[in-house]
Order: sequence, then C-alpha cells, then structure tokens
Amino acid sequence: MRARWFVLAAVLVSTIMLPSAGTAGVRDERPNLIGGELGGRGLLFTLNYERYISNEVGLGAGLMAIRTSGEGITIIPLYASFTPGNTHSPYLSLGATLLAGGGDLEDWESTWVMSFSVGYQYHSAGGFFVRPFFTYLSPTEAGAGDEFLIWPGLTIGGSF
Repeated sequence: MRARWFVLAAVLVSTIMLPSAGTAGVRDERPNLIGGELGGRGLLFTLNYERYISNEVGLGAGLMAIRTSGEGITIIPLYASFTPGNTHSPYLSLGATLLAGGGDLEDWESTWVMSFSVGYQYHSAGGFFVRPFFTYLSPTEAGAGDEFLIWPGLTIGGSF
C-alpha cells in the first residue's frame, strides 16, 4: 500500500513540473549518458550507460561484478527513465536489477529485484550531469511479502 502512495506522489510531482512543449533539450543534443552510480538501484556501485530516445525518455543499464569468498557476484540494473525538464529536472525511473552469482547477499541472491527511483537531475549543456535520488527496491520472488528497501543513490557522469 505504501508503494502505491509513493508512485502516485512521484507522478503528481512530475506532472506539475512539465516543461513547455516545442523546445530542444539538452538530451536531444547529448543523448548518451555514461556515469558511476553509488547506491541506488545497483545497491553498491555500478557503471551505467543510458541512451535517451527523446529529451524526456531514456533506457539504461549498469554493471558491477565483484569477487567475494572465492565466488563472484554480478549486479545488472536495467531501467527506463523519465526526465520531464531540461537542465534542471525531476527524475523518475522504473526497472529491475539482477543479482546473480555466488556469495552472500542474504535473501536477494540470484534473483530479480524491482526498482522505482525518484530524484533530481542536473544536466548541463556542456555534458556534465549529476543525479541524487532514492530507489524503492522490492524482490520479485514468491513469498517475499511486504519486504522492501528504500535506498539512496547518486549518479555522476558525462554525456555526448
């Protein structure tokens, strides 16, 4: 139930802050974003690539691979993002993160975790971007019940 209110609040905020139509945006000029993400949908640290198919809508993926206790863990977030503003914009994304491999990640090992992120994005005309946000994470496996995590994140990178 809490997740529904969270999603509704994010949709209302983004609708109120919609930009005027007909203006070219910074992501029209620089649609490819590459950056490092600390926390967020990748849980620890991921290197991300995001391609904007319009000034507002993008598709992204990240990757992190580590070795623990002789076994490897791979984290792969996949997501779609929505940034209705231009240089300064609210940021919304929806996706899933794959946690795969050996090691110990408690109940979320080798599983998909659904993600929903809300935050702010600054994207300069020169290509620099920074994105502080919060991500709601919830396991997709049966029997997970009401388990969820709200995790802060920060992405910093450049665009071309």
